[in-house]
Amino acid sequence: MDKTQTAIPLHPPHQAPLTGSNGGAARNALRERFADRLVVRHDLNRRLVSYQANKAQPGLRWFKYKEGFSADLVRDALRLGGGPVLDPFAGLGTTVLVASGARHRATGIEIMPVGAKAAQAISFAANCTNLDPIKDTADGLLRALNGGEAEPAFRFPHVPITDRAFPPQTEDDIAKARAFLHRLEDKSTRAILDVACMSVLEEVSYTRKDGQYLRWDHRCGRTLRGGMNKGAIPSFPEALKRRIGEIVQDAPLLARCYGGRAPQIIEGSALKELPRLANNSVGLTITSPPYANRYDYTRTYALELAWLGYDRAAFGQLRQSLISATVENRSKEQLLDQECRRPKVLAQARTAVASQAALNEVLDILRTRQAELSNPHVIRLVANYFSEMAVVIAELARVTRPGGLVVMVNDNVQYHGEEVPVDLILSDIAEACGFVCEEIGALPRGKGNASQQMGRFGRRELRKCVYRWRKPEKPQHA
Repeated sequence: MDKTQTAIPLHPPHQAPLTGSNGGAARNALRERFADRLVVRHDLNRRLVSYQANKAQPGLRWFKYKEGFSADLVRDALRLGGGPVLDPFAGLGTTVLVASGARHRATGIEIMPVGAKAAQAISFAANCTNLDPIKDTADGLLRALNGGEAEPAFRFPHVPITDRAFPPQTEDDIAKARAFLHRLEDKSTRAILDVACMSVLEEVSYTRKDGQYLRWDHRCGRTLRGGMNKGAIPSFPEALKRRIGEIVQDAPLLARCYGGRAPQIIEGSALKELPRLANNSVGLTITSPPYANRYDYTRTYALELAWLGYDRAAFGQLRQSLISATVENRSKEQLLDQECRRPKVLAQARTAVASQAALNEVLDILRTRQAELSNPHVIRLVANYFSEMAVVIAELARVTRPGGLVVMVNDNVQYHGEEVPVDLILSDIAEACGFVCEEIGALPRGKGNASQQMGRFGRRELRKCVYRWRKPEKPQHA
């Protein structure tokens, strides 16, 4: 991300011509158009563009939110442009927390309440002038777990996907914790301790996050085709005590890292919230949207969503509100029409998608092979993903001030042997909306395609990239 580094042309595995039923002509033409900006960045690695590096970061280490990127990536990006800073897919809040610590005005939009509430809790702790009352209340919570009866009204509100996730004693301890939190009046204290409890649910359960699914330990009592052995599972009080210890340990560092100017954290959809932002109000966007990879985050974070009170219907509503990344997502075109606040932006986005030849090439090929697809709804997934991302990009072009910058992390994907060059398609849409793509920086090593596809279509290395789009100081003329 350092501007002083020399961009190195992509090596052959990244430049290999695309193949398909028509030779991938449109995708190859698009790659040629961006060839001088498609570069390998040897200063990028998986730790930088994933959550791995955050495991040692104060505050950010409290919650395992694997769909994020590192605080170091944000710090590097902040050197490329000034604020105000925006992240429309804020996740755990890495962008806005680090930007706030650097004294920038920052706004994060996040539809997953799990991430939004964790980000808010870290911000509360970073900007709290006296954490002693919170520490005292945390001690009270731990004491409450050691005695008394679990109140039935506060038992974990299971949904079918979480049923039998905890040992019986853990169920009782969780009920005691929920009752204690329910009676807290201080908003900041409750938010921090609520996240502390939520953050250990996976650890004390019979489950483990594995991609978009929860894997289950054979001891859970469910009927399983196969079960893992998770090993020793700590008690809820034991795990919670460790997490509270981390919070106390991090307290002196939080103000220095993220304090001073608390970010605005908006819980909601980028499609609905971006239109509320003013024109030319953002200097730098640092973000990573959902990938077009069939991941369903409502399943991944099922325990945490249930903790927050989401029932089965709420799970479904949230899933449909997310940027389309699963085969279950339905089209949002009618919803966008109904709730459209800026018709010109919506029209611009739709024009950019309709004229995107590489995208239409992929969709046409998948349609001709629909009967061969493992799930025919991947066609709808790909179409919806780019339609919705085009709206997001058009809104970013509107809210970004002249000279402002967007830094975006994303992965390419493959379906039925057909590579979808997400980096090139989104960058082309960005230019159609008024940005100039300065660089598409690829990690030196890409990611392999799924094992099912590898067996049938061979191994293909797919790019993982960081895009850099700038809004010109003056409008571009055709």
